[in-house]
Parts: sequence; C-alpha cells; structure tokens
Amino acid sequence: MSLVQLRSVSAEPSVPSVVPARVVLSTLVDPAIEAGPRAPGQPVRIGQGRAVPITANDPSLGALLQWEPSATGGLVAAVTFRSEGAAGLRLGLAVNRLPAQVVLRVFGTAGRPVRLQRGEVLGSLARDAQAGTGTSALSSPLFWTPTVAGEEATLQLELPAGASPAELGLAVPRLSHLWWTHAANLDPQRRAAAPGIDIGTCHIDATCESSYSYEARAVARMEYMRDGDPNYSYYCTGTLMADTAVSGTPYFLTATHCVGTQTEASTVSTYWFYRSAACQSTVPNPNAVEVQGGSTLLRVSSDSDLSFLQLSGRPPTGAVHAGSLVGQPALDVAVGALHHPGGELLKLSEGRVNAYGSCIGNFCQADEGSDGNYLVLRWTRGVTAQGSSGSPIFAQVGSRRYVVGHLFAGSSSCSDTTANDYFGRMDRAYPLLRSWLGTVPGT
Repeated sequence: MSLVQLRSVSAEPSVPSVVPARVVLSTLVDPAIEAGPRAPGQPVRIGQGRAVPITANDPSLGALLQWEPSATGGLVAAVTFRSEGAAGLRLGLAVNRLPAQVVLRVFGTAGRPVRLQRGEVLGSLARDAQAGTGTSALSSPLFWTPTVAGEEATLQLELPAGASPAELGLAVPRLSHLWWTHAANLDPQRRAAAPGIDIGTCHIDATCESSYSYEARAVARMEYMRDGDPNYSYYCTGTLMADTAVSGTPYFLTATHCVGTQTEASTVSTYWFYRSAACQSTVPNPNAVEVQGGSTLLRVSSDSDLSFLQLSGRPPTGAVHAGSLVGQPALDVAVGALHHPGGELLKLSEGRVNAYGSCIGNFCQADEGSDGNYLVLRWTRGVTAQGSSGSPIFAQVGSRRYVVGHLFAGSSSCSDTTANDYFGRMDRAYPLLRSWLGTVPGT
C-alpha cells in the first residue's frame, strides 16, 4: 500500500458613520504556518484561530460598544479587531440574544462591507445545534463571519428604533487569522514566507483549455473551518451538481476530510469563476464571485470520502450544474480534473483511469478487481496538490462530460507526475444521493 496525502487546501455600498472601539491582539510571534512537508492526511491550512479575551463574553463586549444615534432612529456601534500580519480575518460570534431587525455588518481594510441579517445568523446556529456537531472550542457553536481582507475586521451593530442595547447578547471570543486570501495567494513575497504552500510549476492553467470552459463553471474553490481544530481555516475544491428534476438546487459535492460535520458546513464560502483573466496570466478573472452563507450537510460517507452539501447562498449567474455518470467507468477511460491546488486559480489535469482501488485511512492501493470504492488515476498532463481535495474528474460520453469521481488523496506532484491519485467513485456514491439527485432511468 502507498502512503498518500489528502488533497485539501450580500454586500452593501455604504455603512453608517461611527467611530469603532479597537481591540488589538499581540503579534503572532510564531505563526503556525506549515512551512515544510505536510504529514499525509492533512489539508492545506491557511489560517489559525486566536482567542480574544477582552470580548469573550456579553458584558465585556458591551462595555466596549459606544452607541450613537443612527439615521433611521435606532442606535449603531462598532468594534475593530486587529491581528497584525493577517491577509484576512474571520470573527467568531457567540450569540445569546439578537433583537428583531438588528443588522450586523463586517468589513475589512479593503472591499465592501458585508451585511448579515438576524435570520441568517440564527438559522446557521440552529442547524449546528440540531446536528449536535462541533463546539468551536466553546460550550456552544460560533457563527463565523465571512472573510474580510487585511489585518483589521470591523463588526458594526445597528439596532432598530425602539430597541435597547440591553436586548443584545453577543460576544466575540475568537477570530481566525488568515495567512492566505485569494489576493495573498498571488503575492510572491507572502508565498515565499510559507514554502509549504508551494505547489510546483507543472500545473495547467484551465483558462488555456477552452474545451473545458463549460465544466469549469461548475467548479468552485472552498474556504472553510475545521471542526476539532482551534478554529483553523482551510482550502478545498467542490462541484455544483445537477439533479434529474433540473430544479437548480445548489447541491455541492466535495470531500469528507474537508467538510465532515454541520459546524464545518456552516463555515463554507465558495469562490466561482476563480481562474486567470487570460491564458497564463496571474491576474484573477475580474468576474470571480464569492458566495457566503454556509451550507447544510446532507450526507457524508467514509467509504469514498464523500461530502454532499446544499449551499445556503445561490451560485452566481453563469454557474452550471454538472451531471453524474452513474455507471461504472471503464479502465483506461480518459478523464480531466478541474481543481484549485493550494487554493490557486483553476487548473486542469488530464489522465486515465489506471485501476480501481481501496483506501484504509490514508493508505491506498490498486485492486485487482473492480470492487474498490476508488478510481486510481495516472496523469498525462498536470497533477493535483493539497487544496485540490474534493475536486471532480469528468469523463466524456457523447458530446457531454459527466462527473465520475471526486478527489480523496494522492501522491502525484510536480516532482513525481506519474504517481497515483485516488478519486471516490461517483457510481458507488450515487445510491446514497438518490433522494436528492433523483433516479436516473435504467439504474
């Protein structure tokens, strides 16, 4: 058996003017950036959690907030959190009480503010509580705000007319300090500071491959937070999946080792059309779109490392739903993978199904028969890397391409392009997803 590595890695234009209180965290003396070879079975870590003692409970945050009248007759206050050296920040909110019609906004040193509605926050926390998974290192789940760029994140709270600050029960006990964002991924100096993120130079720019331009619109980069870690952030890849009813429901396929609990699913943000602006360009496509709001975990399966979600936010116009190939793929069939290695701009890998395989833990091997739950891939162009986890492989049937598997783990790299990668078989997973995706005639 071979040792393999898991391949993980509504805005508004203006806000009320208010002077925020400030919380400045001490400098991270020794950030937990994975600067060397990663242990097998670990996704790409892109940020670490930090405790914020000064706002860890309702009274302590309340003591910092300086309420001022708003233009709508209510009250508004804000607090800014600074973590020096961060490329981006997420705030972990502990919510006890939120008045009706309260508005929460979060914004960084760049980009527009993001508006969060009361129902969105409480709905996410209710899903976590109902699932009974994850505690975010506290006695109850946290609501994690979307990522904002820069070393500072400002949380603004606006109460409606007639509401009192005493009705608000809110704390910010933790934040996640991100070393990487989509912009930081393209910064040579930041990349040089963390050699462990280096994915090599053999990857194929998907923008250069016009034959895959349709399928590329179904694939998104994911950012999420792992349950059980002290609020670390990670990258993976996933696919928007079609159902037989053509309902447009945003079903999303990725890997269990990326998102395996409802608490993790609630932290998911997806990045669509995250590819180069032109062939071989390092400039991102200006039409790239981030969709926030988390997701609902519908099904996981350790047999093929499957995680099946329903996104809470609608994918942007132009995104497409990929179809599933529910029959057994033949050996030596040509396939193509679309993925975000290291969280970078979309890449393409092409190869063939070399064998069927099985995996126990992080150890995988090719099987002699066809009973294995995995497809063993050998690449002819390109490879995968951490951050590619959960990405789809497509096989062509007639004039269309269909998803036949999703990436679990592999040994391929730019220094070993002939090593095997292992993809969970879609034909084995489909019966688990039938109640959502529907029955394909003849199956």
